[in-house]
Order: sequence, then C-alpha cells, then structure tokens
Amino acid sequence: MPRKSSNLLKRRLKIAEILRKQGEIRVESLCEQLGVSGVTIRGDLAYLEQQGYLKRSFGGAISAAIAPQRVSPPAGEVPNRAAELEMALHCARLVADRDTLFVGHGAITRKIIPLLSGRKKLRLIVNDLHHALLADEFIDGEIILAGSELIRNRHVLVGKTLDSVVQHYTLSHCILQATSLDATGALSGELPQLAPHYQRVLDNTQMKTLLVTGYPPPEGNHAPAGQLTQLDNLVTCGAVNGFYQQQLFESDFIIRYSNNECFTWTNRDSTW
Repeated sequence: MPRKSSNLLKRRLKIAEILRKQGEIRVESLCEQLGVSGVTIRGDLAYLEQQGYLKRSFGGAISAAIAPQRVSPPAGEVPNRAAELEMALHCARLVADRDTLFVGHGAITRKIIPLLSGRKKLRLIVNDLHHALLADEFIDGEIILAGSELIRNRHVLVGKTLDSVVQHYTLSHCILQATSLDATGALSGELPQLAPHYQRVLDNTQMKTLLVTGYPPPEGNHAPAGQLTQLDNLVTCGAVNGFYQQQLFESDFIIRYSNNECFTWTNRDSTW
C-alpha cells in the first residue's frame, strides 16, 4: 500500500481509538494531536461517520457508543432475503478461478453457488447434499461431496471422511456460515456437530471467509468452531454489523466493501 494511503488509514484508526476512549473530541484537539489541518480532520470525521464509528457534532465528533447495544440484543435476528443475497454476492466476489473452495452448510452459503457460475475450473468441496445438487447445475469444475454420517433433517454430512477430504486437498479458500461471534471472538454455528470439522477446515485453508448472521447465544450455549483471529474476511448484514463493529475494529479488521445491506471486513494482517 502506498505510504500516503497507509498514513491516512493509521490516522483514521487513531481518531477512532481516541473517540472510543474519550467519547467526544474537538477538531482543534485532533489537529494538535495528529499534526494535520482542520480540513484534513473534517474529511477523516466525515469518512468515519459514514462507516458508523462516530457522529459529527458542532466543532467535533461524538463516539457512536456501540457498546450499549450488547446489553440486550434482539435474540435470533437474521438478515432478510435481500441482505442474504447481498451477503452471498460479497462472498462470491472473493472467489477466484481455479480455487479449491470449501463451502460449508447454510442457507446463505447455498446462495453463493449460482453466483460462481462464471468462475473457471473450480474444485468445489461441500458437505451439504443440497449444495452438491445445486453445484451440479452451475459449477465449471470438480464437485466433491464429503462426509460419511448424515445429520438427520439437515441434509448435512459429517464424520471422518469429511476430515480426510479436507486434509487431502490444499484448500485455497473456505466460506463458512456462523450464527454469531462471542465476546472472546469464538465462532458459533447452529449445528454443534459441525464445530470440530469446521475447525479443521479453518486450520487447513489459506484464505478464510466467514458469514455472520446473528447475535451471540447465552453464555456457554454454543460449540466454538474457530476464532475471529483465524479469519481473513468476515461478511455481515447491516442489521447486526453495528453490534460487532467495535469488536472487529479492535481485532484489526477494516471495512473492505460496504453498501446499505451488508459489510465485508478484512483482517489487516491478511495478504489477500
């Protein structure tokens, strides 16, 4: 990244950190602390307000105060259909030709598969029977259905065969769907049986993308399937993005792409 862009990012991250600690700040104070002009600071504040980190005030800015939203989040909230499709589009744009791609179980991950029809020579690995049938219609390349034990009523496969396939291939990319992150950054899914298998997927994949659709469950009521720190990308809908954005910011994630429906966050340490 060019030095100018790097300095710009560092300055904006510093402003967000100052606001997080102080709650409110004046433009003049930021100019003095950061050694730049008022015009520059106002541009930074406008950008950070657009990203949801703060609210502009006369002569300064006020923290967006995200933390109180953690007190009693709406239980079980999930994105609407428009947001689900947009999240799928965000994920699909991260997939390249010739990827060896693992796509995990989930209603939104299923929507990704038709969007990959333009990718050339994919090797797609799935453990969901419905994913495999849909992939047969749209995917140019090899389709591998992995797993030896069926989770009844879910059409999802688990078992040692799934782990063997994951360990056999060099996975260039995986896309998993999680219901939530907890305060420690642990990933939580709707099917506890999948947790150990998805942890192995994360351990054996180069680029890792996660969809997050809801709020954390009650304490202790989930099976961790990995950690936020393992991820390269995280895609979430606007309905829950505000709940997680401070946690993502503090974990060194930045917004790579956003619109009215959802956000793609990228780990700054990622080389992708």
